[in-house]
Amino acid sequence: MKNFARQILIVIIFLSVSYFDVYCQVSVYSSPKNNAELGELVWAAKWFDDKNSAFSFSFDDGFISHYENVRPILNQFNFSGTFYIMPPFLTDSLPGIFRYGTWPMFQVMAIEGHEIGSHTMNHLHLPELEIGDTITQGTILYEIYQARELINQRLPNQKCITLAYPFAEHNLLIDSLTSLFYESARADGNFFNTSSLTNEQWFALSAVDVLFNEPRNSLDDDLEELQFIQDWIDSLIVKEDWGILLGHEVVPQDSLPGLLAAGAYQPFSNEWFTVLSEWLLNKSDNKDVWVETIANVTRYIKERDDYVYSILTYDETQIKFNIFDNLDNEIFNYPLSVFIKVPKSWEFALKIQGETIDTLNVFTNDSGKVVLANIIPDGGVVSLFKMSISGVEDATDIIPDEIQLFQNYPNPFNPSTSIQYAVSSGQFVSLKVYDILGIEIATLVNEEKTAGIYEVVFGNKLIHQNLPSGVYFYQLRVGNFVVTKKMILTK
Repeated sequence: MKNFARQILIVIIFLSVSYFDVYCQVSVYSSPKNNAELGELVWAAKWFDDKNSAFSFSFDDGFISHYENVRPILNQFNFSGTFYIMPPFLTDSLPGIFRYGTWPMFQVMAIEGHEIGSHTMNHLHLPELEIGDTITQGTILYEIYQARELINQRLPNQKCITLAYPFAEHNLLIDSLTSLFYESARADGNFFNTSSLTNEQWFALSAVDVLFNEPRNSLDDDLEELQFIQDWIDSLIVKEDWGILLGHEVVPQDSLPGLLAAGAYQPFSNEWFTVLSEWLLNKSDNKDVWVETIANVTRYIKERDDYVYSILTYDETQIKFNIFDNLDNEIFNYPLSVFIKVPKSWEFALKIQGETIDTLNVFTNDSGKVVLANIIPDGGVVSLFKMSISGVEDATDIIPDEIQLFQNYPNPFNPSTSIQYAVSSGQFVSLKVYDILGIEIATLVNEEKTAGIYEVVFGNKLIHQNLPSGVYFYQLRVGNFVVTKKMILTK
């Protein structure tokens, strides 16, 4: 009786929160034009990089094929995917359990930027379980909480914030319990997720499941399903919403008949998935769709719908402002793509926030002259400086307030990456690269520098051929000042 009363209470609380969320929600996103008409100087783009829509790849269960087949295809097109695992089924080495992968496999994937999410502990039918508690096996709370904890222990540098319901089964009670530990949860369905979500919708994300007709003896046999998902994404782009693809195993075409005979659920072939990814890359390059993990799209939407800003300085030579949100900074640290209105005389802008630095093009839209910058809420003061010509080397005219070493970009990288640093006065500068054992790999700078902001490039064909994938460190020395940062080479 106590358990029943507890379940009713939790459902009432969740329904109340959902109702309040729906009732109080107003239009939290306005177009740049509307913001300009309201006199705004700073406003967030609907989707990252001002793309038209959002899309996420998701794969369930934590199979070896995710590492061996999905990972290299996604990496080839510079996409990041979401992989939902059941922690007890991953081993430390092969042979493992059934066709499930190993922890080292998914640790590598996490380092590369793929999301490792929770698929509960044992893939049980959650609606059939008691609520229980976080330490009692075979209960809802144990299944959803312990999976998250084990993932966070094994992947301490990546917060587990999303869950995929086993068998896509959930109800209001399960949603309310899931919301205690996660920021969003994925179910299934052919419809799109809107660009702003209520509390209830965050824990019922829709994901399309591709159902293949047999026989499947060649790629030609799966072309109808390829057309289906391409049409679905095209509709997503028109709606400017967020779509999620639900997948399981991915294997070479010649392995597909054997896997189907073994009872695998709707596997993709490598060839089919490669064609889809290549098609999607063209859509991404045309700014039709932003491809990102479920966790990062979750972060972006919640940050975009919560942020506020305050202008500190705004004149003909520089703009400084702060941007904040009321969210947990340990979780919500994804950059917002933000439009900033700049004076009419600006042609280019140098942007600095914390450890990041960018050179931005100024362009004209309905709002006037603007730049589009990626900014992390609560990431420190954002500074924009007027530049008259392109090229970060011209930023040496700007005198930095302090010595800084910025995070390399891109990171992970292949085959090269840019490293930027700032010197506040004329001094001797050393910038070197080391491997994980501390052995020096390259000297990038070793000379006297005047005050300014500089950029060097690490990586070329020779280095790329000789260095293995892995973690490397770059270290800046300026007088007694020493700072080291980590970067990742992937091949």
